[in-house]
Amino acid sequence: MRDYGQTNIFDHVIKEDETFVIVVQEVTEQNGQLQKRVLREYPSLKMEGMKNLFEHLRDVYRDEAFSARGKYFDITVYTNEDYAGDNIYAHIKRYRNSKEWTTASK
Repeated sequence: MRDYGQTNIFDHVIKEDETFVIVVQEVTEQNGQLQKRVLREYPSLKMEGMKNLFEHLRDVYRDEAFSARGKYFDITVYTNEDYAGDNIYAHIKRYRNSKEWTTASK
């Protein structure tokens, strides 16, 4: 099984003391509209902790059941400093009936 995703794409601009926020969401469909529901948010993670938690969450949500209207899981890693500005360090999605993660633009 192969995992897809984009990580380390901004290493050249990451500060040495940078901290990160990981947000896990399930995207659901209701009345033809997609809606994001935050499942977990992990703030103020150091680089090593962020990488370890990101790998763990990817494994956990690979087999997690979707809700009745769930379409995909979304795991996004932001730099803590730029979280409000929506700067993304890594972003992957796993769609319904798939065990593989795909890279997605935001």
